[in-house]
Amino acid sequence: MDELLEGPLAIAHLLRRAGFGPDAATWPEWRELTFEEALGRLLAGLDTPPTPEPEGFDVYLPGAIQQVWLDRMRSGHAPLAEKLTLFWHGHFATSNAKIQDAHLMWAQYGLLREHGAGSFRDLVLGVSRDVAMIRWLDGNANRKGHANENYGRELQELFTLGIGNYTETDIREVARAFTGWHSRHHDFVFKKQFHDAGEKTLHGKTGTFGGEEVVDILMDHPACARFIAAKLLRFFSHPDPSAEEVESLAGTMRDSGMDIRTTLEALFRAPAFLRVSSQRALVRSPVEFVIAALAAAGVEEVSEDVQYSLDRQGQILFRPPSVKGWPSGTGWLSSGAVVERLDMAQRIAKRATPSAAENILETAFEGVAPTGLAGAIAKLSGAERVAFLLGGPAFQVA
Repeated sequence: MDELLEGPLAIAHLLRRAGFGPDAATWPEWRELTFEEALGRLLAGLDTPPTPEPEGFDVYLPGAIQQVWLDRMRSGHAPLAEKLTLFWHGHFATSNAKIQDAHLMWAQYGLLREHGAGSFRDLVLGVSRDVAMIRWLDGNANRKGHANENYGRELQELFTLGIGNYTETDIREVARAFTGWHSRHHDFVFKKQFHDAGEKTLHGKTGTFGGEEVVDILMDHPACARFIAAKLLRFFSHPDPSAEEVESLAGTMRDSGMDIRTTLEALFRAPAFLRVSSQRALVRSPVEFVIAALAAAGVEEVSEDVQYSLDRQGQILFRPPSVKGWPSGTGWLSSGAVVERLDMAQRIAKRATPSAAENILETAFEGVAPTGLAGAIAKLSGAERVAFLLGGPAFQVA
């Protein structure tokens, strides 16, 4: 049987997964906690409102919404809340490349941040009324007699059930149920004159369903909890969860009434999460890498060059490449992206304190140099040593 992480090793692992990694400034405090105490703090942060928007914040200034979110991630104010919001941003992937309205994208972030740890039903219903989503998947073109099936398809394929758990008829009938769910400027509106109030049959049920009833039907579908449980496991725990692990977590989700906080708590408490083999098994996305590197090096400010670097690494917040979201795993590690990570590590190293290398070794590697790198690290000092630690292969995984 696989060994389980304990003590500071377990805490560091938890912080990498339920946040962006240990922070040089706060790690001495965190490492003295029990696992239960650390998990309790992180879960409590799910109820913590985000830090206030800065004075003079203007959503329409280029890069403004990205900068505020990056600052919130780096602050460590509520790491699990921001990490979960990042998960939902990739799950309900919506891009400002099409929306062309930063106000709507920032409003969607607020929806995901506020409701991301609550009822999955309420979250899906909120996303269904979100103006950015309505525009993204052409909801305003969804009218009685001319149903647009974009949202009906993606709601089932990408947001709730997964491929193979719905039919083309289900797509058509779900689209009919959401006819008239439109937007006007920055607000959701229900236009009764465009709504198809006729009888619909989907997933074995028949009725004059509207969008709310459809969401309830999807929540009750046995595939829904399994689909979301599997995605949560792959994002927060390990890349290849077994069918038994997925079904166990899905059972917790169903029993809790599709409550995300309860589901996450069960995920973090599961033995599979704390297995030694689960440690450093996930490739960090560019955003996760940069925030983790800044935290480990003790650099508090997210400088302007970070957004340009994230662009070159392939992850611009509020601009996922498609409705399927961003890649994962080694998909982040193209040759160009790796070179950019090395460059970013060097820029962070130049801003770090003289003791940063020791802090990185302590926070990211529990005081032990990564296997095979001890000799090279010993020959380096100052910024070169910091850059080597942050840019090396061992720091690219969490």
